[in-house]
Amino acid sequence: MSSGSSTHDENGFPEAKKAEVRGREPVGLHVAGGVAVISLRRPKKMNAINSEMWETVSRLVHHVSKDESVRVLVLRGEGENFSAGSDLKELGEADLARVEDIFHRAEECAAALEESPLPTIACIRGYALGTGLLMALACDMRIAEQNATVGIPIARLGITLSETFVRRVAALTGPAKMKDLVYTGRLLEGEAAMHLGLVDRVVPQNESVLRETLQISRVIRHQSAASILAAKRWGGSGSGRAPAAYSHVDPDDFSEGVRAFLEQRSPRFYEAEDQRKVQKP
Repeated sequence: MSSGSSTHDENGFPEAKKAEVRGREPVGLHVAGGVAVISLRRPKKMNAINSEMWETVSRLVHHVSKDESVRVLVLRGEGENFSAGSDLKELGEADLARVEDIFHRAEECAAALEESPLPTIACIRGYALGTGLLMALACDMRIAEQNATVGIPIARLGITLSETFVRRVAALTGPAKMKDLVYTGRLLEGEAAMHLGLVDRVVPQNESVLRETLQISRVIRHQSAASILAAKRWGGSGSGRAPAAYSHVDPDDFSEGVRAFLEQRSPRFYEAEDQRKVQKP
């Protein structure tokens, strides 16, 4: 598990109070200001994902989901691409049983994202294809560059889709368009992907999609965690997975929200939660 730089940089991170570093690994973690960023770090291979990376991302998602200081989780690819999908070299050298195991790990990684209580955002540059798109679709939101390219060109490889993968795509596009994407393997750029429902927001090519994603994350982190969890649970996911059950009204967030309304100010859920942690024996 590794972290990016802890200083303020071009990605807009403030000085990090928390950093975990263990060399240059294919998956990185940076936690700062209530936002956790998990980065795929094989840019020379277009962030193709191997079995080790599937396990690492799953582990990091579980790790930050239990971290009370984290309010939002962002998934991105380092360099020019989100991810071109599975590492075909690894798949080509494996027997069929091993290939099935690798795809099972990919689905477990997607499940970890869907079942996380945190709001999750995929920040998409360049290609998001195949199982790379699988990871993005498992997130709550997808923000993409205008010239990003998404698609599921797997039929030419003889790879089948899991039921949950199909459900994710169909939930966003509808069954007919899902079949079109799989049958033809056609690729979509940002605007077309947003029109089809695979992407939620598109950032102009001359602007930073990561900066836009982090700005949205900062807005989200100041909202009530209980309200966000309710929307995530009852809004559902394409595969039908949901985070753990909870009460309808969070006693702390509800009190702060109503008090802020009556005092005609913005609610300070984030600060109130930090104060509660300090007061714990």
